[in-house]
Amino acid sequence: MTDDTLVCDIKNVLFIRFALGFLQNFNGTSKTRWLSYLYTICFLLLFAVLSLFPNEVIYVSYRILALIEYFFLFMISFLSKEEYIYESYKLIYGLDTIPGAKLIFQNLEYCLKVYFFVSVFTGSFFTGISICFRIQEACSITNSFAVILTILDRTARDIGAYSLIMFIGLLYSRVKLLRNYLDTKSANTAWDRYSVKQYINMYESLTNTIDDSAVPVKVTVCFSCTLLL
Repeated sequence: MTDDTLVCDIKNVLFIRFALGFLQNFNGTSKTRWLSYLYTICFLLLFAVLSLFPNEVIYVSYRILALIEYFFLFMISFLSKEEYIYESYKLIYGLDTIPGAKLIFQNLEYCLKVYFFVSVFTGSFFTGISICFRIQEACSITNSFAVILTILDRTARDIGAYSLIMFIGLLYSRVKLLRNYLDTKSANTAWDRYSVKQYINMYESLTNTIDDSAVPVKVTVCFSCTLLL
């Protein structure tokens, strides 16, 4: 990850994603970068072994589908190194610096953090509750390891797909910012050639960030189908 100015702080979320096997483009020596590659690959292998570890609590079909989903989320991160997320959140001068932008991005940062922790907590909680409710013997001490693995699996996949929330939240904030600017400009001043050109440049900057993130976002949507399971 680079040190460019971001519209809001997402480094903690990206670090948690890295802890769960989603590669980041860290600054540092080549040794640091190789260690980050090694860590994520080892985490994937460990995740696969634990997911396929024989147990009588979770159906094999569910574990296989969950592993497939995690694998594709992992590959998106491994090939992109999450650069598309980081690049999207870089400050766009002209668009992200217009009046009212600071408040909108502060609200975005707050919502992202709250949603992140609430979704992880509720996902883990309801996964554990649903397992114990459907399979009563799963709540016994002997099966506790399998339940913990299932909760970890659920958490890892939720955090892996969280990039969609980050992208949609940022897109919504910038579109709202652009519309507020347009409404204010239309109400208070007459449009001249410079104003029109400035607005077009803002719009093009917004669409460019969407285009740069289009492929990984679309693939993430396609292979997050098991999130509803």
